[in-house]
Amino acid sequence: MRRCLYIILLLAFAASIFAQATPNPFGGSEGFFDDDEPRDSGKSKWAAAGLSLLVPGAGELYLGDKRAAGYFIAAEGAVWGTFAGLTIRGNWLKQEYRNYSAIHAGVRPQGKDDKFFEDVLRFSSRDSYNNWYHLVYRDQIPLYPETDEYYWKWTNYDEWDTYEAMRSKSETSYRNAKITLAVGLINRVISVAYVLRYQPPETEISDKGGLNIRPTAFTGTSPDGQIELGLGISGSF
Repeated sequence: MRRCLYIILLLAFAASIFAQATPNPFGGSEGFFDDDEPRDSGKSKWAAAGLSLLVPGAGELYLGDKRAAGYFIAAEGAVWGTFAGLTIRGNWLKQEYRNYSAIHAGVRPQGKDDKFFEDVLRFSSRDSYNNWYHLVYRDQIPLYPETDEYYWKWTNYDEWDTYEAMRSKSETSYRNAKITLAVGLINRVISVAYVLRYQPPETEISDKGGLNIRPTAFTGTSPDGQIELGLGISGSF
């Protein structure tokens, strides 16, 4: 009996190396623990990783882990919701400080880019800007035309400081929006790592990149008609 058990274990281990089911040396066996070959649903961790890279939580949902999928999807929704909120707030604050500069510094906001409003922040007037850059760079940098279209002048330092604070809030909102995109990227990395390391309660994933070995037990009839117990190892690459 002991010698037979050793032979069964040896055959089972050899079968696991070649990705075959454990043979029953007795023939016509039935499962003792009802533990057949691992079920293969065709799901791949790499496919799950690709889904998680696109939408965090999609890979977990694909693998059947609905609880983890809910966490990652909720985090992704929070990221995009925060990004949208901060971007909208930044746009609103931008419009607000541009209107403020029009009222208190005589700026004509239409058609002006962000650099122009940065110059409005850095210099008290258009003439101050032109004089400084002409003195330092001579004619190497173009100056603002001396027309009403590019005119501005701060006559009150408190209003100038208010403009600076308003513009700073807008820029901070945009900067925080970019940070949320970085958080979204981190969420994707964590989601991909999770699905690649995911181990379901039962073997359901065909992961051809690793060795899957587990013990099996079965009964059968020996050549002399006696009921025998067999123990072995089954597995696949």
